[in-house]
Amino acid sequence: MKSHSNILLCALLFALTPLSVLAHGGEDHGTDAKPKAPIVAPSASGVRWEMHSPDVELLGIVKDGKLTLYADHFASNEPILDAKIELENKGRVLQAKPEANGSYSAEADWLKEPGKHDIVASVETPNLQDLIVGSIEISDPKSDAHGHSWLNYSKWIAGGGAVVIALLVLMQILRRRKSSALLTLPLLSGLLLGMQPQPSDAHGGEDHSAPASKTSVTPVATGDTAIRQPDGSLFIPKPVQRLLGIRNIVATVRDLAKTQELDGRVIADPNYSGRVQASQAGRLAAPNGGFPTLGMTVRKGQVLAYITPSAGSIEKGNQQAQLAELSSNLTLAENRAQRLAQLVGSLPQKEIDAAQAEAVSLKARKAAVSASLYQRETLVAPVSGVISQANGVAGQVVEAREILFEVIDPTRLRVEAIAYDSTLNGQVAGATGVTNDKQNLTLHFIGQSHQLREQALPLQFEIKAPVPALNVGQTLKVLVALKQTVSGISVPRDSVLKNSSGELMLWVHTDAERFVPQLVTVQAIDANTYAVLKGLNDGARVVTQNAATLSQIR
Repeated sequence: MKSHSNILLCALLFALTPLSVLAHGGEDHGTDAKPKAPIVAPSASGVRWEMHSPDVELLGIVKDGKLTLYADHFASNEPILDAKIELENKGRVLQAKPEANGSYSAEADWLKEPGKHDIVASVETPNLQDLIVGSIEISDPKSDAHGHSWLNYSKWIAGGGAVVIALLVLMQILRRRKSSALLTLPLLSGLLLGMQPQPSDAHGGEDHSAPASKTSVTPVATGDTAIRQPDGSLFIPKPVQRLLGIRNIVATVRDLAKTQELDGRVIADPNYSGRVQASQAGRLAAPNGGFPTLGMTVRKGQVLAYITPSAGSIEKGNQQAQLAELSSNLTLAENRAQRLAQLVGSLPQKEIDAAQAEAVSLKARKAAVSASLYQRETLVAPVSGVISQANGVAGQVVEAREILFEVIDPTRLRVEAIAYDSTLNGQVAGATGVTNDKQNLTLHFIGQSHQLREQALPLQFEIKAPVPALNVGQTLKVLVALKQTVSGISVPRDSVLKNSSGELMLWVHTDAERFVPQLVTVQAIDANTYAVLKGLNDGARVVTQNAATLSQIR
């Protein structure tokens, strides 16, 4: 019986131990515990609350009866400056005065009164008039830091007393029925645990899984410092948001053009480019002013070089012999024509004309042969533009068809892309390009080949003005918009980031000072825009400006 009494004593001590000593309402603090949402409580800098309409978002901080108010455009997060803001509570009107830092301030005694205060806020600017209905709850300063009052402990004392009385009654029953003691102990332990007063967690018993109300106290983890919370979200005070220049857009689901990303390269426009090649073998000679250099601007018809034809000794000897023969025959023909011209009237006129024609023919043949030996070939620019290739050196011996110079117009270029998907045939609706250094190009579809090149389909696009600084042969990505459409949300390319795991994500502005990372599936629309296909809800506020800065907050 003594051992039974010891066991009952231990059970009594365990029963009197309040379960409320668990620091957070009994949640698991092990490594597998899921992070909790921020506590809903006043911060060190005051009670923070927010309310918004489709046009205006208000964030207020109340401390010792003083209100500091921040007003922003709800969709863009752009500050609303120099507005007339009034707060009304039970017929009491509070006028908020603008401050130099872009906030508004006011003081009122009723802001010190604990409890819930219903508020109607009016915001008026030259371009905006809005009414917002919400509430603010001021905590009781007599409560402890975690929201506990003496009532919690009194309930625990009353429950503990009931447990002691029940235990004494059960001990009397067990003394009379010793044989059933062992069978009764498990039942007794369960009864004692069931009679325990309900635990009071350290947060006042609030539901951590419920989302924060847009018109009540805002969940915060700190006062005026940006910080990453355990669940991965960010708490960023309004002053910090304005310092970073955080801006949003409201996500809207709509039909977007389906796109494909192709590899492309820059090519010269054949109508505004040309090559200078040698038409025969010879030796190069520079024109007046020297050979053109790379990057030099030339005009159409400008002399770029000369070629002195080259020939072997036997070939040159034959040409010289032919020239000598033609010179001799020309002299005889001219003399004969002169003699016959003196016999006009004595001889038929046709004989005189034949002699003169023969002399003229021989003279022309001599000039042609002489030119092949001593006359230089002139190489000129076929188009106006810039020298992109220069291979000429004085005295250089070149062969026929050798490329000596290339001229291009850098403002008239094209892009050639290679598509391995034959379904693109007839489906191209438009295209944009982006270079490796993030230069954006506006492309106009010219056409496509119907002959495969290495099992790929070549497509050509014209680069529309303004044309950035590009080089022929430069590689780039071509985003081809098809006639087919997909349902998605259009967001700027800079808003889509990669997290530490390499997954695509963006930041969603869920509350006035809270930002949540959201994993998404995207498709490129053009050089500046992504289409979010999965992971983002219609109406969400997506951070578009300085989104990368948020990822650096720890």
